[in-house]
Amino acid sequence: HGYLILPKFMPDELIDAYCRVFKATGRVPDGWGEPQPYLHVPEMLDLCCHPPLLRKIEELIPTPMAVNLALTAWKSTTRTWHQDDYLNPPWMNSWYLAIWLALDDIHPDAGPFEFVPGSHRWPLMRGEKIRALLPPEKRDLPSWPHDAEEMVTPIFDARIAETGLPIRSFIAKRGDVLLWH
Repeated sequence: HGYLILPKFMPDELIDAYCRVFKATGRVPDGWGEPQPYLHVPEMLDLCCHPPLLRKIEELIPTPMAVNLALTAWKSTTRTWHQDDYLNPPWMNSWYLAIWLALDDIHPDAGPFEFVPGSHRWPLMRGEKIRALLPPEKRDLPSWPHDAEEMVTPIFDARIAETGLPIRSFIAKRGDVLLWH
């Protein structure tokens, strides 16, 4: 279906260690403000490279994977429907796995993570094609994904309606992990 939920998968001691370090920074709720904080936050790297998680990933994508990006400042309730692939560099060719893990119980009113099971089989939307449709002055700005939403969102809204695939909400509990591709 393009996703896997692993209930209560992450150990409390790893979550507690990371949360202590994160809270001590005073950055809550703004996240680390950089895409690769695991390079200098060993407690985050411990979460990302938890051996049972790595084994599960290798079951799903049978090759060793690397940690690439940690979107700690990003809020899923502010992002509209999209495919992650168009946000990636073209050489990635959809060869990755995304992971969301719950550091605490998520209340349904908090804006749960939503996804469309089966949408991983849809044709890929490529970033270079989306950028080509943007005005030239916006194509290379860091904000280009946000600028492209007015084009991308209606395409996915229409595709969801056309296919009739269900929209699922992930109401996570502390330690739950959602993997998708």
